[in-house]
Amino acid sequence: MDYIQIDRTNCMEIILLNFPAFQDRWDVHVADWHPSLPRPIALDISEFADFAIDTICVQNQPEIAKIAATIEMMLQQGDSIVEYAFRTMFLEQIAARSQRTGFDLDVFTSQLQPLGWYYWQDLDRQVSIHPL
Repeated sequence: MDYIQIDRTNCMEIILLNFPAFQDRWDVHVADWHPSLPRPIALDISEFADFAIDTICVQNQPEIAKIAATIEMMLQQGDSIVEYAFRTMFLEQIAARSQRTGFDLDVFTSQLQPLGWYYWQDLDRQVSIHPL
């Protein structure tokens, strides 16, 4: 894929193109929001994080690999807002849910690419996520 700058205007469109199974969940998320108010990108990415968690929980390896590639793309090509949202909130949401419920992160962490892995390790240094 060619390099494109990813920002709040195209971030979710790119995610939806890569994850058709996310569309129904996305439609409900959008319908629940008041149409005259802008949705904060953090809420949109949080919805995708929930989708990612469900995918990790069922150990869907091909989709987990796509999620890891998407994280990497958002970290590399995202503007400062998108990059920050993925390296903090998105990864933190996955880590926090794993700590609360104990779902297996091995398949997810084994698929992380260089920047995703770097920020995952950084998060682990801060809050002790295991297993790594």
